[in-house]
Amino acid sequence: MEFASHITYNQKALEAMARAVRKTVRAKTSRRVHIYAWIIIGLLLVTLWLSWGNIWRTGASCAVIAALLLINWKEDALNGYFAKRKVLPGTDLADVEFYSDYFLVKTGVSESKWTYDNILALAETGDYLVFVMGKNHAMAIEKAALKGGSLSEFRQFIEQKSELKLRNIGG
Repeated sequence: MEFASHITYNQKALEAMARAVRKTVRAKTSRRVHIYAWIIIGLLLVTLWLSWGNIWRTGASCAVIAALLLINWKEDALNGYFAKRKVLPGTDLADVEFYSDYFLVKTGVSESKWTYDNILALAETGDYLVFVMGKNHAMAIEKAALKGGSLSEFRQFIEQKSELKLRNIGG
């Protein structure tokens, strides 16, 4: 059985890929960074309380707290935004064909052949199946654009070929 899909690497897809990488291969590092951020927020709250009379220190502490909270809240969207800025021209659209031993990714400027053992983790969001290929690399497959069989058949196919379990990561 041969499956195929068309991929558009827009902000939504890049955000799903960032979430998948963060929740799979970067999970330990991400957890550690979040703990450090909350410690810094706690220290800033103490500083805020101690410097309540000084308007400049109070304002600076509030600004840093707001920035850290925003970054924690929109982490995946920010990572997706910066990834979009690094995308080479002609690579924001891709066609993927899945064969028994490999899958072929064709963009406007290149063609790549990947084996299934290159996949480190499989993740699923509401609209995408994400193949995590490294700590900085992933590939999103649009569920709606999948051809060649049903979504459940493709899930079984990719789990069997990669020998990995598909994890639902939300989003």
